[in-house]
Amino acid sequence: MASDSPVFIGVDLGATKIVAAALAMDPGKEGVGEVLSQVKGKTPRTAKAKDIVAAIAEAAKSALASAGKPCAGLGIAIPGPLDRAKGLVRYTPNLGLENYPLAQELSAALGMPVVLENDVQAGVLGELVGGALRGCRNAVGVFIGTGIGGGIVINGELYRGSTGSAGEVGHMILMEGGPVCGCGNYGCLEALASRTAMAKDALALAASGKAPAMLDAAGTDFRKYRSSAFEEALEGGDEAVGGVVDRAGFWLGVGLANIVNLLNPEAVVVGGGVTARFGKRLLKAARASMEDRLMTGLAATVRIVQSELGDLAVPTGAAIAARRDLEARRPAGAKEKSAR
Repeated sequence: MASDSPVFIGVDLGATKIVAAALAMDPGKEGVGEVLSQVKGKTPRTAKAKDIVAAIAEAAKSALASAGKPCAGLGIAIPGPLDRAKGLVRYTPNLGLENYPLAQELSAALGMPVVLENDVQAGVLGELVGGALRGCRNAVGVFIGTGIGGGIVINGELYRGSTGSAGEVGHMILMEGGPVCGCGNYGCLEALASRTAMAKDALALAASGKAPAMLDAAGTDFRKYRSSAFEEALEGGDEAVGGVVDRAGFWLGVGLANIVNLLNPEAVVVGGGVTARFGKRLLKAARASMEDRLMTGLAATVRIVQSELGDLAVPTGAAIAARRDLEARRPAGAKEKSAR
């Protein structure tokens, strides 16, 4: 890769963590480029937008400083619905941002162009360009973490919908009157199969003495019920926690069946921290549940695969989205401008 390749920053803003990566990309070449640096930080436990903007800016600056090269632009990936063209966050179920001009505020804080992207759409774009969905024409991504998000690929291109919010599969209602979701509705896929949903059930088991390995791993502090704690509990033989994972897999499979019946994709990539830690068991239950509910003959037409890019899927996709958008806006013959 040429030493003067433009550098783009991709940032994944999650409910609990921020991941920023600097990628160098050769002009005119499609691909994920070279990852120059990666920085992880904590998302502020605050409802104040200015604190979140400051944390994102700090992570981006750290990634850029580690890369040691000027930056052409930044892609910020956020959970929830947005207006991509306006750079406006409509609502983030687990962060408290609402009708907030995030792209504009970040651009002012960093002095560079900023492109707003949905987080799982960004992850799916990363997997499409350089991960598990390479070569796919029609595919879907479902990423499981604090919540559940999705992304759709149609005819080889990311489908964003009219404002950039397509693919919110986590908010399909699967159980009328079911558990409350972070979005305010009841019985959403996210409320049944996300890590948050699993953590609620696992905490009750640990507190009642039915999941001793989970109690040792995370105590009774809900904030510690992360994917790593589930992995530790499963390795410690907590079959009650295994039942929680299997139940989440069942509902994930119901959601996947609806998606596959509707869109007929050739592949579904499942990503996020949950699948990285204990995806084998979760996906085994999900496949069985999905296949029981698919239209006859569809099971043989779709592959369920795990993310290849892991934590870098979303920031990589965000950086790619920023590059594509900024190149599309640039007049023919204009040169790349960089900022530090």
